[in-house]
Amino acid sequence: MSTQPILEATGLTAAYGQAQILFGVSLTLGPGEVVALMGRNGAGKSTTFKAIIGLVDAAADTLAFAGHDIRHLPTHRIARLGLGYVPEDRRIFTDLSVEENLQVGAKAPLGANAAAWTPERLFEIFPNLAEMRHRRASQMSGGEQQMLTIARTLMGNPTAMLLDEPSEGIAPVIVELMAESVRRMKAEGISVLLSEQNLYFASAVADRAYIIEKGAIRHEGRMADIVADTHLREQYLSV
Repeated sequence: MSTQPILEATGLTAAYGQAQILFGVSLTLGPGEVVALMGRNGAGKSTTFKAIIGLVDAAADTLAFAGHDIRHLPTHRIARLGLGYVPEDRRIFTDLSVEENLQVGAKAPLGANAAAWTPERLFEIFPNLAEMRHRRASQMSGGEQQMLTIARTLMGNPTAMLLDEPSEGIAPVIVELMAESVRRMKAEGISVLLSEQNLYFASAVADRAYIIEKGAIRHEGRMADIVADTHLREQYLSV
């Protein structure tokens, strides 16, 4: 497996109008790796993801994905390179059924020999979705909608995923299913960068973690080391 990062950002800054939110964020995501971007509400996690995928005004010394400089690319071109994005607010089509939502996200895999994600493969990971394949998304719980959003993004056959707060506001049983889906993605060779406040969830899936506070990276290291560091957790992650 290549040791070159599939995603790399250095000196990433971003602003909403005159309000600067990110201050020189630097991070990497390796092939087949799960990395957590952790921090409290308002720390800059979601803005980091939006800056990477091209949804906010941003600048960077380096912003590269799969060997491509993506600093000046529009969002749809970044997505076509194989970077999937699951936003915090889900953005599913509520008038469409589960199966119709999945078909909306379908895209051919980038590699000629790559195995494409299909609804049936996804239903193995998300059995709850299989049971409601004909149900309108508006009739699903928040956790079920979150599963659908991840599944729809996988239908685009990405090589890497940005998951923004996947465990927020959902029932513990669904959180466990979310964790299993992330582990399955890793087993399939998909790199995952997730933003998360839930230390339990992050520690169940992530290899490494970055801690962000006030728009700047304050710490990076192995997930296990962060879990073991009580002072670090109290300083940056406790509410």
